[in-house]
Amino acid sequence: MWAHEQTITDCIEMLKSADVRTAAAREKRRGRAITVPMFNHGVSDAYHAFGTRSESVDAVAHEHGMRIIRVQQVHGTDILVINRLKDAASFETGYDAMVTDQPGALITVKTADCVPILFLDPVRRVVAAAHAGWRGSLGGIAIKTVEVMRQRFRCDLRSIRVAIGPSIGRCCYEVDEPVLNPLKGVFPYWQDMVHKARGGRGQLDLRGLNRRQLEDAGIAPQQIEIVNLCTACHDDLFFSYRRDGIGTKHMISGIGFTTTS
Repeated sequence: MWAHEQTITDCIEMLKSADVRTAAAREKRRGRAITVPMFNHGVSDAYHAFGTRSESVDAVAHEHGMRIIRVQQVHGTDILVINRLKDAASFETGYDAMVTDQPGALITVKTADCVPILFLDPVRRVVAAAHAGWRGSLGGIAIKTVEVMRQRFRCDLRSIRVAIGPSIGRCCYEVDEPVLNPLKGVFPYWQDMVHKARGGRGQLDLRGLNRRQLEDAGIAPQQIEIVNLCTACHDDLFFSYRRDGIGTKHMISGIGFTTTS
C-alpha cells in the first residue's frame, strides 16, 4: 500500500460493500485515491493506486523518488516493455500498456471512462498497467499484457494479481453496431456482457469483459479484484468523457516497486 495511509484509501469496504453509493460518498469526503487489498498482501514495496478527481499517483511517486512513466495512449493494443529507466518520463509512440521490472519506475495510465488495469507479480517483481477502452478490450489488451509478462519476464499465471479499476459501468455505457458487431464476432459469450437497450443498442460491461478474458487466459478468479464504481455515475469522484464531453480531465492510475528487493 502507499506508505502514508492518511492520504491514500484502503478501499476494502468499497470493494465488498453492496451499497456502492454509500462507499462513493465516503471516498468523496476523504478525497483519496483507491487501492485494492489484494495487492498489499505480503508485499511491502509495491505501490499502486487508481486516481480520482481529487488525487492521482503523482504526489506519492515524487515523495518516494519514483520516476513517473507515461505513454501516448491511442486506444490500441501495443505494449511497451521498459527494461531500463530512460531520461524521458514519457514516450511519444502510441502504446496502451506498459510492463516493467525496473524498481523506481511508476508506470501510469490515464482514463476518463475507459478501464485502467494494474498487474502485479510479486514473485518475479514485475508490474504492468493497461488502458482498455472498447477497442483495446475487444483487441484483448489485458491478456496480451499477461502474455508479455510471461514471455519477457517469465511470470507465472499463478503469481499474477490483477486489479480492474473504476470505469464507465454497464449502467451508463450504451453502445451500437460499431461496437456490438465486432464484439459478437470475437466473443461467443458476448450476450453475457451486454444488456439490451432501445433501438437495437446495448449496454456493455467493459470491466466484466476484461475480467472474463483474464479468467479464460488462466488467471484465477481469486487473483482478480474489481473496483465496482461507475465513472459516469459518480461525478463527485471521477471525470467522465461520456458524461462531460470533449475537454474533460483524466484520472491517473499507476503501479511500481520502489526498491530492488
